[in-house]
Amino acid sequence: MRKNIIIAFIMCSITVAWSMEHPGDSIVSVHTNVLPVIDGNGNDECWNNATWVNMNYMWMPYNTTIPAADFTGKYKVMWNKTTNLLYFLVEITDDKFVNGYVYSKSAGGYPNFDVVEVFIDEDRPGGVHAMTNAAFAYHITGGNANTDHQVIDIYDPTNSYNWGAGIYVDYSSHLPEFKRTNVGTNYTWEFSLKVLTSAYKPTDNSDLFKATLVDGKKMGLTLAYCDNDNSAVNPKRDNFIASKYQTQANSDISWQNSTTFAHLTLKETAANALNSTSYSSINFSLSSSKILSFSTNQSWCTPTLTICDIYGRIVLKSQVADNQSFDLKYFKSGCYILILNDNLKKVTQKIIL
Repeated sequence: MRKNIIIAFIMCSITVAWSMEHPGDSIVSVHTNVLPVIDGNGNDECWNNATWVNMNYMWMPYNTTIPAADFTGKYKVMWNKTTNLLYFLVEITDDKFVNGYVYSKSAGGYPNFDVVEVFIDEDRPGGVHAMTNAAFAYHITGGNANTDHQVIDIYDPTNSYNWGAGIYVDYSSHLPEFKRTNVGTNYTWEFSLKVLTSAYKPTDNSDLFKATLVDGKKMGLTLAYCDNDNSAVNPKRDNFIASKYQTQANSDISWQNSTTFAHLTLKETAANALNSTSYSSINFSLSSSKILSFSTNQSWCTPTLTICDIYGRIVLKSQVADNQSFDLKYFKSGCYILILNDNLKKVTQKIIL
């Protein structure tokens, strides 16, 4: 009888361990109609609606600690149903940023540089994805003398899961917008990302394989950071830190198996139903009938509104009075950039019509 009690206790302990939740296991991405301006500073008001997810689980060396001055990381993610894109804001502290990887179809080694890695599974079935597009392990590099970043993953064009046939593919086009800035050792990575179905192949037009992002859609998502504390000469990954807890046995398999990814759910909230944003001295909103309204306080001195299309062409320019509205219903559907400027202050915001 005593033996049976001990066995039952052990089984209960195992069940509890397996069901344990960790921060970063489940993520909710809020919808935004007001798109962030991808400029690498993260000060767009719309980012305030998203929640930070910490990158604080040490995968390699497993379960060790790292000084905050050496590395800290966190990210936010939002989505938009019109652009069918995810938007990421990643903030990294790295005391020694090592770049210099040069892309080649036959040259790996990119994880040995400082890299932000995005593991994403569009339909979250879980399972083996290495060298296929059942899921992606996007390695966003620090660039080199010729480019500010590249986005690398491995792919087998023979579909035979043959490591000898695998090639390294530059998926930079899957990030339509990208900007990285830094102040000292603090780095901000801001980018948009196409979410592609598993039917996509590197020779295809990726826009034709964009998944439809809708309220309630569930995906797999984990972010990680490859940290080189030495140099680009004989580069070496010293630390591998991620947003998702893993057991030691699973600490280096996410690049092969998406079962280990965190659970991401897209959510469209009523509060975000209309394009709207506010700053300390200005509020503006875009109604469903395409009426753009402004409310400013006395700190603004006869501001000028400039609206540009995505090609930078000015489509409207006018001085703005308090509580003034503009009818944009005759504008073509698409993305536009609003710039409000009074020579002392400037606000830039992206909207979708």
